[in-house]
Order: sequence, then structure tokens, then C-alpha cells
Amino acid sequence: MTAPVQQKIKTDESGNRMVHCTTVEDLFLPAARNLIGTLARPFLDQMAITPTELIFSARNHSRIDGAGTLLRDITERASALQAKAIGQKTYDRVREVQGLLEQLSTKIRAFEAAEPPIVLKPGEFVSQTAQILRSGPPDVANLRLQRMLLENLAGCKNWLEKIDRLHALAMEAASSPYLPIIDGLLSESIISDMAQDSFFGRRMVLEDRIDDLIDLYKGTYPTRRMGEPHAIALKLQNLLKQLDLPETMAAIETSIVQQLASRNPIASSELMTELRATHAVLGRLRFNDRILGGRRALEFIDKRMGRLLSEEGIADYIRNQGSLAEKVTRLLEIYAVTFGPNNKKVIEGFLQRYFADEDFDRRLLTGEGSGAHKLRILANLYRAIVAAPLGTAEKGAFAQKISAMQTAFITSTRFFASIEKQVLPTAKKAFQVIDYCEEGCFIPGDNLEKAKALVRHYTTRPDFMDSYLGHIPSADGKRELLATLKERLDKLGIPLPVPQR
Repeated sequence: MTAPVQQKIKTDESGNRMVHCTTVEDLFLPAARNLIGTLARPFLDQMAITPTELIFSARNHSRIDGAGTLLRDITERASALQAKAIGQKTYDRVREVQGLLEQLSTKIRAFEAAEPPIVLKPGEFVSQTAQILRSGPPDVANLRLQRMLLENLAGCKNWLEKIDRLHALAMEAASSPYLPIIDGLLSESIISDMAQDSFFGRRMVLEDRIDDLIDLYKGTYPTRRMGEPHAIALKLQNLLKQLDLPETMAAIETSIVQQLASRNPIASSELMTELRATHAVLGRLRFNDRILGGRRALEFIDKRMGRLLSEEGIADYIRNQGSLAEKVTRLLEIYAVTFGPNNKKVIEGFLQRYFADEDFDRRLLTGEGSGAHKLRILANLYRAIVAAPLGTAEKGAFAQKISAMQTAFITSTRFFASIEKQVLPTAKKAFQVIDYCEEGCFIPGDNLEKAKALVRHYTTRPDFMDSYLGHIPSADGKRELLATLKERLDKLGIPLPVPQR
């Protein structure tokens, strides 16, 4: 039977619990109601009723009996799951469950025929509940209590009305030991997708629905709302902030997991957009040093990314990314938003094959473009490697390879010597190198230090100031140019070669 105060079932564990009812009273347990809520969901949504209302109402028994083969299908599915879990023949388990359901229906009908329902009076939920629980044996008292609540909810035409009524009952029960009773009914209500559509509004993108649930759990709803949120949603948010409703909170987590378990895209069918959105949702699931939905949420995010990050899928995506540098950069961007060790290994495999290619150096720098452009390609790739969440050894090896490639390119093309050979004033040569530094053309380390050394060489030459300031007639103009020069040199850690005037 259902105890007046029910314990919270952790979302992380509930998915692994397989209920195996052997008595009619077992059907009243939270685990049994959760299974019914999953298997009978279309029927429950159509009727706008909870699993508890289905179990404790003879009228609802008749409704599901008259719904074609629905009850038989649900019975067979539940029996198959349970039989597999305990090594029983499915046929035998089906007969057992059918027998239990017949006993349940007989028990509920006999009880309803024996006595009229107790009418729940406004504002008297606590006193009436206390009186009922003292009125007889626990199993009989529980039936009376559930019937009183179900008769009160029976007048609700839709999920909005039901949740609004449960909100009122929760406020009545706030400081009483009977709040968990309403908590259980509320949890069974809000886990319905149809109920969520009614108080959140229809969401065309799955990411928005998941974020609504996350916000509701965290007490920050709404953060992604375009228009005015529904009054019931705001009531629900305030209720969760004010009262301790562990089952309802667990139901929100379960609902998040169910959304993640669907095969609908989080945001888009385009690979990179979907990966970024999924990774962002993972970040928002973090709350108080844990992940909402626990292990199951992580498993479904892993599976979602796994469907996107197959060898074939990545190869198709990379094939259209242009140059080799762009392909490697895209892989690093994918890696940065990839979750799951197996998914990461797929991306790591592509990266390792590229970097191990004997022709990698030539392919990376082949094509049109100035020397500075090719230096920038290497520097940008280096920064992408450093920023990627690669393992320390791999990151170090990849970064070192790209740095060595840039050193070799500077040497083979005599890049710095070519600047010196240009027929330009010293100041223009200096600012050309400064521009390259500010544009990020050089990889930090020896290459950047060589460029900065060349800047110092030019700025300390005797003709530098004349070539930089000689055409400026006013003292104010000279001071302004010196200030600009100092600002740019400060960013590179190079001192101004002459005192300011």
C-alpha cells in the first residue's frame, strides 16, 4: 500500500529498478506506478490522469479495459521486461500479472460499492487526511484517502487544472506530514510531455524544452522564454522554491533524461551545431557538484554524440572543409565539444592520422598565399591545439610539431631577411613586423621572440625616429605618435627606445 510519507527515489538508480509485483498491494508502490506511467503514457495523457488515479479508480479501470488492446499490450510489455529480469517464462508472467490486475479491479470495485467517497472540503485537506488515517486499518484508510483525492481531481478537465489544484493542496499541506502525498501526485503529473506542453508551451526545439526543465529544477525558470510565461508554470516554480518536494524534483530529473533519450535533435541536424548545443546542455546540467539526471543523463548524451561521431560521419563532414589546416581545425573544434571516451577516440584517430602523414608539412602549406598568410595558418592551428582539451602528451606532441614547422618555414623562406631587403624606411619595416606580431602570425616561443628581436633592432636604429616622426611638424603630433608607438610596444613587452618628450 502507499505510505503517507514516501521516500524520494534517486533518479540515478530508479532506471535500474525492475518492479516485480506479487500481491495487489505491490501495485500501489511507487515503482509500480512509475512503470505504469511509462507504459500507459498515451492513455494517461489522453485522459489527463496520473498512474495513481488509474490504479485507485474503478471508472478508470473500465476506461482502459475499453481501449481496445491497450491493456493487453501494456500487460505483455511489462511482463516481458519482468520475466527477462528474473529468468521467468514470459507467458507465465503474463498470466500472473493478469491475475493481479483482476484482483485489483475486484478490490477497488468492492470498496467503492461498500461506501461513498469522502468529499474533500476546501481548506480542510490536513484535518480530513488525519481523520481518515485514523479511521481504520492502514490498507482501508489508504483506499479512503486515495478515493477522496481522486474524486477531488476528477473534475479537472486538463493537466493545467489538475496541476493548479494540486498546487492549492500542496500549499494547504505545506507544514504538515501529509505533503508527500501531494508530492507524489504532482510528480506523476508534471512528468507528462502533454502536461509540460500545457504549462511551458509548445517547444519546437528540444534544447528549449530541456532548458525549461533545467530552469524549473534550479529555480531559475524562465531564462529562455520569448513571451510571457504561463501562470501555472510560475506557480509551479514558486511552489518548488517554497516547499520540499523530492518526488516532484526527481520527476523533473527523470523528464530531462527522457528528453535526452529521444532521437530528436537537440537543436539541429547539422553536425557542428548539434554537437555544440548538446555540449552546452551538458554544461547546464551541472548543479551543486552533480549532474541532473545522473549517470543516465550522461549515458544518453554519450549515445547522442556517438550517433553523430561515426567514422563515416566525421569523414563526410571533414571532406567539405577546404584546406588541410581547416580540416584539422574543424576536428579540434569538434573535439572541444565531444563527450565520452569512445567518441573522443574517434576524433583522436583522425588527428593522429593527419599528424602522422609523412606529407603533412607540405600539404598544410601548399597553395597560394603570402609568407605571412602561411605563418598565420600555422599559428592559428597551434592556438587551436593548445586550446583543445587533448591529453597532455598528445597536445604537447601536436603543438611541438606545428611550432617546428613554422621555424622551418621561416628559415627556408628567409622570411625575416626578406623584410630587411625591402626598400622601405626603417619605421615601415618595424611596423610591418609589429603588425605581424599583433595579428598572431608567430607561435609563442623562439619564433615570436625572433620577431620581437627584429622589432627592437629596427626601433633602436639611428634613423628610426627620423623615419617615424620626421614628417610630423608639430610637437603635439610627435607626442601623439610616440604614445601610439609606446602602447603597441608595451603589448609586445618591448621598451620605447627613446624617452618621451
